[in-house]
Amino acid sequence: MRALKLTLICLPVFVAALASAASPPAADPAVAETLKKAFDLLDQSRFGEAAKSFQQADEQAGGSCGPCLLGLSRAYVGLRKPAKAADAARKAVDLLQTPELLGQAWNQLGFALMSHSKPDLAGAEEAFRKAVEAAAGGQVASITNVARYNLADVLWRQRKYAESERAAREALVAEPTGPASLNARIVLCQARTDGAPVAPPEVVYEDASCPKEGLRIFEKKAQATSVESEVVRPEKLFGRPPVYNEGARMSNIHGTVVVEAVIDEEGCIQNPRVCKSVHPSLDLATLDAVRRWVFRPAELDGKPVKVYYTLTVSFTMGNSRSGPG
Repeated sequence: MRALKLTLICLPVFVAALASAASPPAADPAVAETLKKAFDLLDQSRFGEAAKSFQQADEQAGGSCGPCLLGLSRAYVGLRKPAKAADAARKAVDLLQTPELLGQAWNQLGFALMSHSKPDLAGAEEAFRKAVEAAAGGQVASITNVARYNLADVLWRQRKYAESERAAREALVAEPTGPASLNARIVLCQARTDGAPVAPPEVVYEDASCPKEGLRIFEKKAQATSVESEVVRPEKLFGRPPVYNEGARMSNIHGTVVVEAVIDEEGCIQNPRVCKSVHPSLDLATLDAVRRWVFRPAELDGKPVKVYYTLTVSFTMGNSRSGPG
């Protein structure tokens, strides 16, 4: 299940509240029935009713129902009450024992701490680390992988780029096409971009004109040949358009900036260079945006490959449009 959409800088991420909304088992039939009703309400996004049902189930269980408190935490997140969500998750952690549910509870706590108007990022990091550790002892790998992604995200938000890159890569390697893979790839590329030095303006222009081929296998440029017919092209997964600044608009500066970049085996942009310029301000705006674009990598014989790729951004008086060359 996915919960609130959080945004920081230019990266839209979903910090998953984890796993299925299916009701965890309860020993008492009356508790089990109320719990099932509560999770059904949660599935329908009827968060207020769900919260009341989870509270009722916990009372029926004598105030010691870990799954009830875990569900209550999710309901409070839906109601945008992160402090109550965190409190319920902490209580659930003390009651749950199975690796899967304990991993979910720690992950839920981290999510609640990140959802606050003043996020406790250090606390969330600690919770996500415990979620990874707890869930790793269970049988449901997706719980561990989502917790790894969430850990990568909170590390990125704290500018711990090397650690974020490591956690995101672990999530992506473990689940390259699973539910958390897209977000893991995005965080991985953002962490790599933010942790790398930015080339100074004087070296971001290509000496040569734009290549005729839009896609070439990565090797020495002098030997690079077109292989579009053999390679599965990269697919853009994430990327904001560049900012069309007001000065350029007022001066009626428009046109198409063409950039050649390397898209590596992880789908991240490397070494973007302008090979067709429009204006320095728009060229640099394009580079700032393109550096953060994320792709599904090109493939050759079913394996990811590093390629040179031509990207275009068109600035018109209405807006800016971008795409592959």
